[in-house]
Amino acid sequence: MIEVASPPDLAALLVHPARVSDVPVEALPALALQLAALLAAVAARLAAGLRRDDGPDRLLTVRQAAPVLGMSEDWLYRHADRLPFTCRTGRRTVRFSERGLKRYVAAREA
Repeated sequence: MIEVASPPDLAALLVHPARVSDVPVEALPALALQLAALLAAVAARLAAGLRRDDGPDRLLTVRQAAPVLGMSEDWLYRHADRLPFTCRTGRRTVRFSERGLKRYVAAREA
């Protein structure tokens, strides 16, 4: 009796991607669905791991935000419109997203 090797499954293909040529054409749609499901699960896990923002964002005053940046309050007022974490809460009122400010500082340090 001749033994026919079964086509590789998704786990085997992850280890040896070149073996995709061993998969019968009629089995490719099911394999593609498995791969898409795996990719979606990985993306969801990655997104959940990257999201470290717990709770609501606080809006900081100029006095609170200036020391975090290491800049003067005057500098912060002058550059507020160019900073990505600025929140205008009124015509003449400016606040700064604490979460956005932390991301900004972390990006500058990296």
